Amino acid sequence: MERYLEFRIDEQTAEIKIEAFLKKNAGLTKRQISQAKFRLDGITKNGIRCRVTETTYPGDVIRVCLEEVQTASAHLENYNFKIDSKTQAGLHCDKASIPVSETSLSLDIVYEDTDILAVNKPAGMVTHPTGIHYADSLSNLVADYFREKNESVCVRPVGRLDQETSGIVIFAKNQVAASRLQSVKSPCKIHKQYLAVVSGALPVDAPDVWHTINLPLIQDPENHLKMKTAADLSLHSSVLSGKIKTAVTHYHTLFTSQDWSLVTLKLDTGRTHQIRVHMSSTGHPLLGDSLYEKNITEKQSPNKDADIAPVSCLQHPFKRAALHAWRVSFQHPFKDEFISLEAPLPFDFRELVSFLGPGSI
Repeated sequence: MERYLEFRIDEQTAEIKIEAFLKKNAGLTKRQISQAKFRLDGITKNGIRCRVTETTYPGDVIRVCLEEVQTASAHLENYNFKIDSKTQAGLHCDKASIPVSETSLSLDIVYEDTDILAVNKPAGMVTHPTGIHYADSLSNLVADYFREKNESVCVRPVGRLDQETSGIVIFAKNQVAASRLQSVKSPCKIHKQYLAVVSGALPVDAPDVWHTINLPLIQDPENHLKMKTAADLSLHSSVLSGKIKTAVTHYHTLFTSQDWSLVTLKLDTGRTHQIRVHMSSTGHPLLGDSLYEKNITEKQSPNKDADIAPVSCLQHPFKRAALHAWRVSFQHPFKDEFISLEAPLPFDFRELVSFLGPGSI
């Protein structure tokens, strides 16, 4: 999508080369400036194409093209979710399954402006096209949305969520916005807060108490679909050490019952399956997690004489890993504005949280 930045040089700004001004005042990198130079009317001064070695003076208007109008994701096919009538009927009969297999073609938009689109991804949908999900990913759905609006936008997801995870996914509408939101050193770095329901009883925490799990992760050599903890790096060969990734998770318990606990989590790193593996390592895997949930149902079967919470492990509504990307916050990449977003709870979370009463989260 066509995107320009425009600046008027004020009286207090000293004479400075355009390239230096764009680095200092616009926050553009050398590469981004170089890319802009080769676009039609990429960098202009007072409406005239100019060199970045020219000097700016008070009253000058500098305009930079960050992205041209023809930039789009033509490689993404139209969204095509194929589901047979029998399965579709089953989904509508079993309300708990509806969030897991989304049948609607409409995007659940949480926020949108010139540079950013934030959507609430349903559980069961992949973020990127891959394998058998080449035409039914969230990216396909976003591409369709832009085509319907007649906007030529390159689909750029900033990060991703696992297929089973619901919640907010951010898309950047231009390359500079994507770069600023993705950079770990950028003030625009995205901060996510998750909700999860885990097996077993965890003590409810005081408002400012968070627990930290600092366990590096590595791909499970016996199952490439899984990750596993690598607690002691010194025990691994140098070959394996290169594949080990640091991973830090912070969690806070909001509510507990005899069988399950509702927790909120924040991440310092964003590794594949990080929350799922880390919580499993504590002995409290996510409910419904077929990859990492241990067989605890028999071990933690409720005592019939005990006074327990209304929902037990045997009755929980989750047919997928109970994880929701609940809140997202970040500094806007171009505005002096801090954005805070919250995604509505999906059906399975609402089913469980409804037992906790108002104000429970």
